[in-house]
Amino acid sequence: MIQYSRSSQLRLIPDLPGQPSGPPELGRVAAGIPLEAIEDRQRSELLAMLTAPGRYALQVGDDSMCDAGILAGDIVVVQSQQQARNGDIVLALLDSEQVILKRIRQLPDNRVQLLADNPTGQDQVIDGSRIVIQGRVIGQIRRYR
Repeated sequence: MIQYSRSSQLRLIPDLPGQPSGPPELGRVAAGIPLEAIEDRQRSELLAMLTAPGRYALQVGDDSMCDAGILAGDIVVVQSQQQARNGDIVLALLDSEQVILKRIRQLPDNRVQLLADNPTGQDQVIDGSRIVIQGRVIGQIRRYR
């Protein structure tokens, strides 16, 4: 379980109960040129994304990652891991008390840059000893109201 401060902009989504069967995937739909309407039952990748070992979901509380397509209210699916590559969107524990969702870039001299994916945000450069990677974002879910 991740520890985070009350001021955090992320909210942990409770574990899924039991073995959910999940929504049926009936086929594909085009968002551009129409496809022929033929039912094509396929194995849903949604449940695999949500229920694989070491994965959890967090609700995002602000638009600081909007240029990455992650908006307030979205749910991000995080793979628990302690390492990340440059450009990954990570959940990081900062100063052992706050979590932050940012794109990461490792710099020389054990420094880390947390990149703002928002035109109004500012990038942060911090000492690598202040940050612990908690996981890497592997997907997201958005509900339309």
